Amino acid sequence: MNRATRKRILVTGITLAVCFTGLSARLLYVQVSQHEHYLELGRRKHETRKILTSSRGSILDSTDQVLASNEPVKDVIVDASNVKEPELLAGLLADALNLDKAELHAKFVKESYDPKLKKMTRSRYVVVQKNVNETVASGILAKLTALNCDRRDWNQIRGVAFEQSARRIWPNGELLCHVLGYVNSANFGMDGIERSFNRYLQGTNGFRDIERTRTGVEIVSYRGEERAASNGGNVRLTINMRLQTIVEEELNSVVARYRPKSATVIMMDPKTGGILAMANRPNFNPNKQKGVEESVRLNLAIAAQVEPGSTFKIVTMAAALNERIVSLTTPVPCENGYWSWCKLHDHHAYASLTVKNVLVHSSNIGVAKLASKLGEQKFSDYIYGFGFGQRTGVALPGEIKGEIHPISDWTPISITRMPMGHEVAATPMQIVTAISAIANGGKLMTPQIVQDVTDESGNVKESFPPLLVRQVVSAQVARLVTEALIEVTSPKGTAKAAQVPGFVVAGKTGTAQKLENGRYVNDKSVCSFVGFMPAEAPAFALLVLVDEPRETRHKAVGGLVAAPVFSRISERAAHSLGLAPTESIKSPMIVAKVEKVGRDFRRP
Repeated sequence: MNRATRKRILVTGITLAVCFTGLSARLLYVQVSQHEHYLELGRRKHETRKILTSSRGSILDSTDQVLASNEPVKDVIVDASNVKEPELLAGLLADALNLDKAELHAKFVKESYDPKLKKMTRSRYVVVQKNVNETVASGILAKLTALNCDRRDWNQIRGVAFEQSARRIWPNGELLCHVLGYVNSANFGMDGIERSFNRYLQGTNGFRDIERTRTGVEIVSYRGEERAASNGGNVRLTINMRLQTIVEEELNSVVARYRPKSATVIMMDPKTGGILAMANRPNFNPNKQKGVEESVRLNLAIAAQVEPGSTFKIVTMAAALNERIVSLTTPVPCENGYWSWCKLHDHHAYASLTVKNVLVHSSNIGVAKLASKLGEQKFSDYIYGFGFGQRTGVALPGEIKGEIHPISDWTPISITRMPMGHEVAATPMQIVTAISAIANGGKLMTPQIVQDVTDESGNVKESFPPLLVRQVVSAQVARLVTEALIEVTSPKGTAKAAQVPGFVVAGKTGTAQKLENGRYVNDKSVCSFVGFMPAEAPAFALLVLVDEPRETRHKAVGGLVAAPVFSRISERAAHSLGLAPTESIKSPMIVAKVEKVGRDFRRP
C-alpha cells in the first residue's frame, strides 16, 4: 500500500469520525438539551386539552318549579389544520347552519405564524357556531359520515368537533323577568338572581389532557392531567309561582285598561320578609335579549323612586302613637280644610278629627299637625326607622336607597309636607317593607328573595333565614295603626274598593301628583294602594303602584286605580293559599259603586 493510499484512508477515517462525532453530538443535543422543546412540539401536534364544561345551576320557586335551567346544545368547532377539503366542508356547514360559505372558507384557510412551531399554520380552533340544536348537530354528523371521512372519535370526524354545551332558558318567558335576570354569551349572569347569585350558579369548568394518534384517535392510556367539572348550585327563591301568575295577569289588565307609564306589584310575607311575588311593567323576555332597551330591563320595584303620597301617613301616625303624644281618640284641629300658616289644603273641610280619622279620611292637615307635635328630629328618626332613605338589603342588583333630605336641608314647611309623602323619594320595595312592619307587630324585616342554595344532590350549601332589622314601633302601636287602616277600607274610608269578600283588609291609598320643573302638576300622578290581609293574622302584604294612568283627573287616584287591583289579587291569592274567610261574604258590587261616584270620591 503506497503512501497516497494510506493518506486517503486516514482522511476518510478522520472525516467519518468527525461526522459520527457530529451526529452523536447532535443526537445528544436533541435528546438531552432540547428534550423539552421537542416534547412540547409533539404534544402540540398530537395532544389537546379538552374542556369539561360545568352546568349552570337551576333557579326554582318555593315549590321547586323550575324558573331557569339549561338546554343541551352543541358548539360546532373546526380544527382547520386537519381539514383537507376546506371548501367542501365550508359548503356543508354553511348549508346546515344557514351561514355564509365564503366567510367560513376564509376562516378555514386563514394562516398565522406559530412562534413555537416556527411556521405558518391554520387555526386549530375555529368556532363555527355555538348553541346548535342537538338535532341539527346530529344531521351535520350524518352528512359528514356519508362523505366517508375518517372517524376521529365518537363525536368528531376529521377536523369537525361537536362540543357539548348548554343554553340557558327561562321556560316562563316574561314572567318574573326582572327577578330572574338573564345571562350573556359567556353564560355569566347580567341581572336579577342570575347576577347576584352568579357565584353559586356558575360552577367551575374542568379539563382533560388527551393525546391522539396522527389520525386523530385518542390514546386512552396516554391521558394526562385531569380535573372534573364542578356544576353550579340550584337557587330556590321565596317566590310562589301561583301567586306570581296571579300578579302578572292582573298587571296585564292594569296596562290594558290604563296604559300607564309603568306599574309595579310586590307581595311579601310580613312575618319573614319573604317576597312571594314581584312584577313590573314594562317587561321583557329573557330568552330574547336582542333589541331590549336598558330602561325595560330596570327592576322598578327596587330601582325606581316615587313620592309615596298618602301611604306615607302611616309612618307619621305610627310615630306619634309610639311616642305617646296622642292616642287614637285624641282630637286634631284640621282648620276647616285650609291651614293658612303653611298654605296646606285638605280635600274636604274638617274642623277637627280624631287621630284615627285623620288616617281614615287621609287628612293632610291632620298628619302635618301630628308631625309638628313630634318635632323634626323625632319625625326624621322614625322615617329612617321604617327603612326609608336606605337600601332594604334585598338580594337583587341595582337597588337604590331613595332620598330623604337631612334636617339641615328642610325648609320651615317641610315638617308639614313630608308627613303626607311629599319631599320624600321612596322605592316600591321600601313602601311594602314599611307596611309589613305594621302587619308584623312593629318588626321591620329584611326583604328576602332567596330561601337557600343546594347542590346537585339536594344538600343545602347556604340558607337565608328571616332577618330582623329592628323593632320600629311597639306591637301595641302596630295594632292601633292596623285598627285605623281597617277603617280606611270601610265604607267611610278612602279605599272602599280594596275590600275582599270574606276578609278584613287593612291598608292605605296614595295619590301623589308628579313634579315637573319644580312644580306639582295635576294631570300626572302616581296611584297606589298598600295593605295586608287578613288584617287579624296577615298572610301577605301587597303593594299596587301605577305610574301615570291614563285616566281623568278625578279618577286618577289610588282608591279608584290601585285599590280594585289589590282587591282582585288578594281575593285570588286567598283562594290559592287556602285562606278561610273570617267574615260573611257580601255582594261584590262595591267596586262598581265606587267607580260610579267618580268626581265625588275623596282624593287621598
